[in-house]
Amino acid sequence: MSFTKTQILKMKISIITLAIGLLFSLYSTAQEPLPATINPINENFQVDTLSTDLEELEVDSLKPTCDETLYKNIWNSNQIKYPANTLPNKNDTVVISLFSSGDSPFVMPVKGQILSKFGPRHRRMHTGTDIRLNSGDTVRCAFDGRVRLARKFNGYGNLVLVRHSNGLETIYAHLKAIKVKVNDTIKAGDLIGLGGRTGRATCNHLHFETRLFGEPFDSNKYIDYNTFALQSDKIYYKNKQFVTNVNDLRDKPAPENKLLLASGSKGASKHVIRRGDTLSVIARKYNTTVKRLCVTNKITASKTLKVGSVIHIN
Repeated sequence: MSFTKTQILKMKISIITLAIGLLFSLYSTAQEPLPATINPINENFQVDTLSTDLEELEVDSLKPTCDETLYKNIWNSNQIKYPANTLPNKNDTVVISLFSSGDSPFVMPVKGQILSKFGPRHRRMHTGTDIRLNSGDTVRCAFDGRVRLARKFNGYGNLVLVRHSNGLETIYAHLKAIKVKVNDTIKAGDLIGLGGRTGRATCNHLHFETRLFGEPFDSNKYIDYNTFALQSDKIYYKNKQFVTNVNDLRDKPAPENKLLLASGSKGASKHVIRRGDTLSVIARKYNTTVKRLCVTNKITASKTLKVGSVIHIN
């Protein structure tokens, strides 16, 4: 069977048209997204894109207490120190009560020979007290509190830092093993970890530190290392000075309205407004209500609090 030239041309046009249609169909299919496949285990997983600096700052979720007010809600699970602006005003005197009603009594973390005290050592500052122990000995928490750090840390080796409700923070370093986690709420006498010699240590011992606002001070000021008991029930802080007798401060404390009670504040009659203070923060600190503060001071709840002014508590 022979075809005319016209029929052959029509056939060629049909084949070309069919080919173009087929190619267009394939291209359109390739552009359509593939069906989503969801892994039921990871369907809620989200990648955290924040920087490590922001990851470190976690807001304390504990019930508001005096320690939150002192540390301005900073809860950092990676660093020991605090920003300089966390420190109180140089003219303020902070009173730390080492024991308050409802708290567990102080417990010596470990009882042993003192190897090295707080102070200058080998041309550098030794910021704690070294206490001899055997590898694997139990190390206990000194006061009630909450674990802020639990990790390896520079020369400290395995370290645990606990923030206490009285405002102090204590450090337990060179541990063989850590037995608590960040955010754990613990009592005085609870297990912190097992003694060892991790980090920069030449023998098995506990490096024990006491800090306030990230500033280390000599725990011998309030602990009798002969009897392993408290030898004072209060610590006074003013402008990086730590004493157990208020009269030992180089500059006498300001008038009563500048005395900031860090614990056991129920008996306080006045409070000096500091940066960041609100009526609700003050009410929580002194176990009262915003309404009662407003009535006592003849103000409204919307009153702007001026730094340095005085609020009467009762």
